[in-house]
Amino acid sequence: LYSRTEARFYSDILPLLREEAGSSWDIAPKCYLAESYLHDLIGEDESAAAEQENDAREDPKYDETNDSILRGKGGNLILKSVRAGYYQTSPLTIQQASTCLAAAAKFHATALGNQELLRKVSDKLCEYGGSYHLKNRNPKELLNICKTWDDFVKNIIVAQSEREEASANECCIIPKNFLDREEIRNIGQRIRNVAEYVSSELSPTHDNKYATIVHGDYKAMNVFLPLLVDDESSDSGGDTCSTYTNSNEALLIDFASTGVGMGVSDVAMLITHAVHPKDLIDGGEEALVDGYFNQLEKSLPQHKRGTYTYPREEALRHYRLATVDYFRFVLGRLWRGATLESFEKKKNSKNAVLVSRNVEAAVAFKGLRRK
Repeated sequence: LYSRTEARFYSDILPLLREEAGSSWDIAPKCYLAESYLHDLIGEDESAAAEQENDAREDPKYDETNDSILRGKGGNLILKSVRAGYYQTSPLTIQQASTCLAAAAKFHATALGNQELLRKVSDKLCEYGGSYHLKNRNPKELLNICKTWDDFVKNIIVAQSEREEASANECCIIPKNFLDREEIRNIGQRIRNVAEYVSSELSPTHDNKYATIVHGDYKAMNVFLPLLVDDESSDSGGDTCSTYTNSNEALLIDFASTGVGMGVSDVAMLITHAVHPKDLIDGGEEALVDGYFNQLEKSLPQHKRGTYTYPREEALRHYRLATVDYFRFVLGRLWRGATLESFEKKKNSKNAVLVSRNVEAAVAFKGLRRK
């Protein structure tokens, strides 16, 4: 299903978005070929949503010794290389994060409130946009989320606190009396209680006023940042690129989870996935979010400017819900079985969520950013 969505995005949806953008921004790398052959494996209208506990349908049965059903199946995606003039990195600086969010805003603006376009997105791509959307996840993640949190407290928070006490380090990651706060101790149950409501608030139909196209997996490593001549913060792996881009526009990749949703879901994921908590305090987070909404307004098609409104209070409410929603995914899926050792192994993995490889970021995500 993911490969089908990716191919359909490039062949059926991206040309429409570029037409709506009405500018020189390509949005994504140039695509030479996008096709998939999955007949008899999945239906043309089959959804990527996970089956729920009360779903009466039986899983399809396959003979693992007979691969004939797979013959002639697959797909092809050929994109133009964008390495020259661009780079990828994580964590992101505030400036890099702002560039990513500006690109997200322009992407969202292409379809915001466009019911005809969003109907096509809904029909062709994911029914529920987002790799971490509750409908796309294994129901067991939510069912087991309280135990997952209890294990995380023991294996990460308590273990880190004991390590800090043993080393007599004055600079502690875990705040004093952190677990004395009832709202922290009960996070697992609190998230389980609100998960369905939060998800429903962020699951608009194509005709919802605030609906748009969402990338669905908007992490730093799915964005190519433009390499500027004076960009000393870029991380190009030590290689010297032969050319530099004159554009300040990022390029997006990996549209396997793209569908209809709330644009702030992409915003919440990027900020959590790749921005260090030290850059989010003292108004840093608010500045990034405000920058996104300001760019969204500027990027609306000409005929919508001055007529389309997204009240800031409502927009910020959606962003806060999206942050809670992403936390539900992180806790239920990414923190399951987490230990200090697993964090250490992933600490330099740019593709891994920052809050799953950096204890300081993890504690700030659930405890300090949402006082």
